Amino acid sequence: MAWAQDIKSLVSDIKTSTRDRIKFVKDNQKDTRDLLARFDKELKEMAADLKEFLSKSEKDRMADFHKMMRDIQARVKNIFGDTGELLARFDKELKEMAKDLEDFLAKSEQTRMADFKVMMKDIQSRVDSIQKHVADLLGDYTEERKEAHANWGALRKREKAVAEEKAEEVEKA
Repeated sequence: MAWAQDIKSLVSDIKTSTRDRIKFVKDNQKDTRDLLARFDKELKEMAADLKEFLSKSEKDRMADFHKMMRDIQARVKNIFGDTGELLARFDKELKEMAKDLEDFLAKSEQTRMADFKVMMKDIQSRVDSIQKHVADLLGDYTEERKEAHANWGALRKREKAVAEEKAEEVEKA
């Protein structure tokens, strides 16, 4: 019977434990529902406050926006004016530089031409020297070729004479 008593005690403990857990879960559910209800209420209050704030401050925000837009437009006009002035100044300076360069080139034309003529004289002198040297080499080459031709001719005559002598000796023998 001790077993029966132990089982009865175990069942009683399980029932008590189950009731405690069910009560705990129900308390947590209630607390959670209360917390969610409070959050929902606070969220609705915050939304209403925000809506009220935005509706009350709309005029101020619009005034600030219009002021900001006027400031931006004024800055754009200033930038546009400054840009026009800057481009005009660049154009003027570019024209002055072009005029200065034109004057410089006109003044230095004679100097450059004189320098060019001196350089061309030097180049022409070198070309003349090269032409004379080439002509001398070609003259020497022509002379050497004539001498070689004459030597080859004499050599052929001599070879022919030697061949004829050998032919005579062969006939005599």
